[in-house]
Amino acid sequence: MLVTDFGTSCTKKESTSPSTETTTPEIISLTSDKSTIKFGGEEPAIITCEASGGNCQYTWEVDLGDIFVLNEDGSQVRFTGSECCIGDKIIKCTVKNDKGEVTETVTVNIYIP
Repeated sequence: MLVTDFGTSCTKKESTSPSTETTTPEIISLTSDKSTIKFGGEEPAIITCEASGGNCQYTWEVDLGDIFVLNEDGSQVRFTGSECCIGDKIIKCTVKNDKGEVTETVTVNIYIP
């Protein structure tokens, strides 16, 4: 955005743009809609991270399984796993911004019916 000020006044101008101030990120909740899922992609777990701090970036990790980001800011993912991924899987979510980062985990069990 280009802003040009032609005035020469000494009065203070008030900003109408939203604040971009950030604070240290905090994970308010990290939840999965399912604690167990069948292998394959038919019934995935939807995992959601709610965080505060402003300008948050989300990073998701798991040792075995597939994670697909579902929304624009990356705070919600779909988790599935194939037959090689049977057992408890720990999904890690890291939230970071310019003030720091924080990590939490959630466990989802993949089973063969």
